[in-house]
Amino acid sequence: MESPKIEPLLKLFVCEFITGGGLCAEALPASLVQEGTLMRDALLADLIEVDGYEIVTTHDNRLAASPLVKSSLQVDSNFEDNFKIMLTQVDLVWLIAPESNGTLLKLSEMCYEADVIFLGCEFDSTLIGTSKSLAYEALDEAKIFTIPTIAGDDFVQDAAFSVAKSLQVPIHSRWVAKPEDGAGCDGIKVFDDLQKLMSWLKQDDRYLNYIIQPYQQGIAASLSMLCRAGKGWLLSCNKQNISLNFDTFNLGGVMVNGMQAYWQRFETLARKVAKMLPDASGYIGVDVIVDAENDKIYVVEINPRLTTSYVGLREAIGHNPAKIILESIKDSKFTMPVLQRNMVEIAL
Repeated sequence: MESPKIEPLLKLFVCEFITGGGLCAEALPASLVQEGTLMRDALLADLIEVDGYEIVTTHDNRLAASPLVKSSLQVDSNFEDNFKIMLTQVDLVWLIAPESNGTLLKLSEMCYEADVIFLGCEFDSTLIGTSKSLAYEALDEAKIFTIPTIAGDDFVQDAAFSVAKSLQVPIHSRWVAKPEDGAGCDGIKVFDDLQKLMSWLKQDDRYLNYIIQPYQQGIAASLSMLCRAGKGWLLSCNKQNISLNFDTFNLGGVMVNGMQAYWQRFETLARKVAKMLPDASGYIGVDVIVDAENDKIYVVEINPRLTTSYVGLREAIGHNPAKIILESIKDSKFTMPVLQRNMVEIAL
């Protein structure tokens, strides 16, 4: 009797940009390292339970390699060169990288061009997710509630007071300036005075790289979802612990499934977002503001990558989320299992 044939393991490269050496030439912010480590290790813990894969990573030489994998390449210089080398040695890539400075888009493009299976969104979805102005246009066209967004140069050239009038926003309202390709709360500034906002935008030509939005009151929330070929499935509906400290926002943590009262509406929204992004694949996070007073949900941002909420997802849904995500990408007849709706707190 012949021995059963043993299929070779597929080599899967998990690259979390911050801990993986992406900032090897810069200082390492402790808050980003903490968040990156949490996401990386949550994903690795899930993946090592999935049969058929050998998991490899990279790590910044100032940080220890994750204890969850046997193979991790130490990066002490030129992250992109090391990233390219890894792409030649693996079968699949799971990338977690910030949108800021075009990082996610650039690394995704390198994966598209390599002979690997990329476990992420294709170009159009990634581009929309990394550009706040393109995201606004796509959401507006899809008739999904979103916050009016004005390019910084238009805001300056058309005169802020005229813009405020056209948006029917009171002159003395709060305004929010965001980097065009920013990630999370990084670089966001809040202004109570239009004149101060105008002056700030003109310094160092900031208006070229910022978008402006009227401040929207409400509950900061997010949804974790899966996409495949225009179809969307809701994984969890989360409450974000975001505080306004003088003129900046800070994320203090996430309560995964902390917005269960809105499950049905978030599920509908997930389907609309997936239809808007037909080439989105796998996990994406969608930041929203729930305006309970006016009974509206505004989509603020689309993140075509893993988000911090993933850290509590396994406990929240009662399943291995990495296994579900892989199945959603590989199986054209994928169906979502019945999910638990446990609340799980992630403190940052």
